Amino acid sequence: MSKEEDDKPKPTDTDLLVAIGEKEAVLSQHRSKAYATVTTRRGRRTFQVLGPGCSTWLRLRFRDQYRRTPSAGAVKAAITALADLASLADETPVWLRSAWHEGRVYIDLGDESGCAIEISADGWRLTPFPPVLFVRSNLGLPLPRPGRDDDLDRLRGLLNIPDDATFQLIVTWCVAALMPHGPYPLITIGGEQGAGKTLLAGVLHALVDPSRLPLRALPRSERDLYIACSNTHVLAYDNISKMPDWLSDAFCKVATGGGMALRQVFSDDAEVYFSATKPIILNAIEDVVTRPDLADRAIILNLPAIAEEKRIDPAEFAARFEECRPEVFKTLLDLMSFAMAVMPTLQVERLPRMAGFARIGIAIEGCFGAPGCFMAAYDSNRAMASSIVAESDPIVAPIRVLAATRPVWRGTATELASLLETRLVPPRRLDPAALGGHLRRIAPILRADGIEISFSRDGKGRDRLITVARISSSKP
Repeated sequence: MSKEEDDKPKPTDTDLLVAIGEKEAVLSQHRSKAYATVTTRRGRRTFQVLGPGCSTWLRLRFRDQYRRTPSAGAVKAAITALADLASLADETPVWLRSAWHEGRVYIDLGDESGCAIEISADGWRLTPFPPVLFVRSNLGLPLPRPGRDDDLDRLRGLLNIPDDATFQLIVTWCVAALMPHGPYPLITIGGEQGAGKTLLAGVLHALVDPSRLPLRALPRSERDLYIACSNTHVLAYDNISKMPDWLSDAFCKVATGGGMALRQVFSDDAEVYFSATKPIILNAIEDVVTRPDLADRAIILNLPAIAEEKRIDPAEFAARFEECRPEVFKTLLDLMSFAMAVMPTLQVERLPRMAGFARIGIAIEGCFGAPGCFMAAYDSNRAMASSIVAESDPIVAPIRVLAATRPVWRGTATELASLLETRLVPPRRLDPAALGGHLRRIAPILRADGIEISFSRDGKGRDRLITVARISSSKP
């Protein structure tokens, strides 16, 4: 050994760890987050560099090569260096459970094989090496390998739902929820105690995105909600008694696509942002979807009571569901492929708020009934949601009375607030400044009743005027 080589400093554990990462991991970045794609004994995996999975992999690879364990400080420094290197890489999309690539959908089975299911308009197949990067959280569980036969009848027999139209909406929701892009309508499951609400929520979650935590409590902040979105494809909330307004607004954003920015820790002006569009399941005894904007994005399910002689032991229910789950999953994949083949040329006369979901429902409606059966089921459900909102909103009834007694009323927000206050049950003060926003929220509900709300400015005083007018006909 030469003197120059002898004087050369030996690499530190941090240097050795970074060298392992540069040699064995493919570094990438997506939405300002660093990722490392590696090959493990269990197949290809993609980890967030700053997450626990990457640190574990790096320590294990170091131990395999050097037969010792690196210090925690060396691992932390190496992870920081790898994250810096990943920030220089090209932007590469990273997906959770469901992905889109070159006109095809890929669904991560989530098992040790690393296989995914490729779905296109021509059908579906298992692929061991999908051309997309999937990240997994520690909550995710594997989807079943698809069965050989189509079998929705056994699933229909297991679920306590009132009619076939409701079952059609449920299956269509599952197909839409397996897609990588939303928007996704919320599923709200209601009914008295013992109606099987929790079982149904668990079934829907297991069909689309099995999880170790299938049902969770409501988030305490919008930040908690978006962190949950980063770790699961389907969000399911159990035993809800009430929903604050801020959470209703946040669910609206997640259903149709939204995000939030927060100050990055240990910085003065740097921000990190979260964005997500996710399927959501809500389970409650009472009507918790009472705001019009959320109701417009929801499918409301009211489960009937179950007679004691028809109850199934939970263990037996789970066994029967697991037995049919591969066939049901196979049927959902068939429906996805069929929808992808039909939708590019699908001609639709009208579309509701959740247009993407409606297009999927119309595309596959032939598997459930005659043409038009999906929109008939969806319109009926949306009418029920509007009725729930109307019954729970204190302003709707007084506005209806006003419109019934006066075909056209026009005045300021202060005048309208004073007029409505005496008709509230119980009477209470209304804030004129907030009344305009409230009327805009319930305008679709009132329009369905044949009442139009409009806003204008007075020509002289420039006061804002509100007009409440009866219209000649209402929507069915």
